[in-house]
Amino acid sequence: MEEKEKNEYKSLEQEVFKTLDHQTRRDILRYIGEKKGITFTEIMKAGKIPDSPTLSYHLKTLSPFIEQRNGKYHLTPIGKDAYNLLLRTTTYNKLALFQKKRYGATFGNLLLWGIAMISAAYLEADPILITVIFPFLAFISSGTIWQLFK
Repeated sequence: MEEKEKNEYKSLEQEVFKTLDHQTRRDILRYIGEKKGITFTEIMKAGKIPDSPTLSYHLKTLSPFIEQRNGKYHLTPIGKDAYNLLLRTTTYNKLALFQKKRYGATFGNLLLWGIAMISAAYLEADPILITVIFPFLAFISSGTIWQLFK
C-alpha cells in the first residue's frame, strides 16, 4: 500500500471514530436510520436539540454518513454500516446486562414461586395444586429465565 493510500485510510478511520464519539451525533444517526428519511425539524425535535446552528454543525460533521435528498436526510452506504454497528453494540450491551442479572432474576423468580406455594398452603388450596402444579410451574419458569439469560 502506498503512503498516500495509508494516510487517506487512516484519515477516514479517524474521521469516522471522531464523528461517532459524540452522543448527539450517534442519536441523530439512529433517528435517520430508524425513519429512513427525516427532515431537519423532525431531527431537531427528536433529539431535543436547542437551536438550528447546533444541529447544522452536527449534520455537517455527519456528512460521510448522511445525505439530503428532497428535503429529507438519509443514510449513505457507510452511514448504514455505522447505524448497524450502533444497533449491534446496543444489543450487545443489553445482553451483557441481562447476563449479569441472570442469578438475581432466577432467584427472584424462585422466591416468588415459593411465596405462592406457602400462600396456597396457608389458604388451604387443593393439595395437588401445592405439591404438583406449583412446583412444576416454578421449575419451568425458572428454567426459562435461566435459558433466556444464557
